[in-house]
Amino acid sequence: MWNFLKPAPHKDLLPEGKIDSTYKSLRWQVFVGIFIGYAGYYIVRKNFSMAMPFLTDPAGPYGFDKGSLSVVLSLNAVAYALSKFLMGSVSDRSNARVFLPLGLVLAALSMMFMAVPIELFGASTTSIVIMAVLNFLVGWFNGMGWPPCGRVMTHWFSVKERGTKMSIWNCAHNVGGALVGPMAVYGAMWFGSWFYGVNSSKYFIIGTYIFPAAVALFVALLAYVLIRDTPQSCG
Repeated sequence: MWNFLKPAPHKDLLPEGKIDSTYKSLRWQVFVGIFIGYAGYYIVRKNFSMAMPFLTDPAGPYGFDKGSLSVVLSLNAVAYALSKFLMGSVSDRSNARVFLPLGLVLAALSMMFMAVPIELFGASTTSIVIMAVLNFLVGWFNGMGWPPCGRVMTHWFSVKERGTKMSIWNCAHNVGGALVGPMAVYGAMWFGSWFYGVNSSKYFIIGTYIFPAAVALFVALLAYVLIRDTPQSCG
């Protein structure tokens, strides 16, 4: 395994008087970190489905075939299912503080690059193939979100606590999913003209791809700051 993904090494114990207070503080910190981080994954998960009506609009600037884009869309779900299974085993042997933000950064970058083939190649086979690969990668990297959260829960919370904590944490995907729609509208309204001037038919590219991906990159940084791998790695 790559060195930067290896679990964080254990540190020397803190002074006995600081252990209890530090442990309690860090537990809430890492919980907030995995909540925000996992919500961030849902900001860049199914954005392609929001873009499809604009991409297939015959009166719009692109006019993609719906059947071809449906294949592109389905690859996201296939990749996500495979990744949750395969990347879970990798996550179990990785540093959650690195693994979760890494997946989010890669998903965000893949989502951001979805705009490139649309602009360069239009409604062509080349564009569809590139979008298919990128949307597969978006799904694959999204599968890196859940496993490190489970690792954090196991290390930082007792069996008695996990039911309550997991039920609260499980709302993260609802929060992320609820934010992506308004975020797309906001991004298109406020930043679309920066890139496309008065050509409002292309504002959706900013709203569905670029702006949510930029927000996800910030969330990944925040998650990295907050999350700690294990209590032992903090002393």
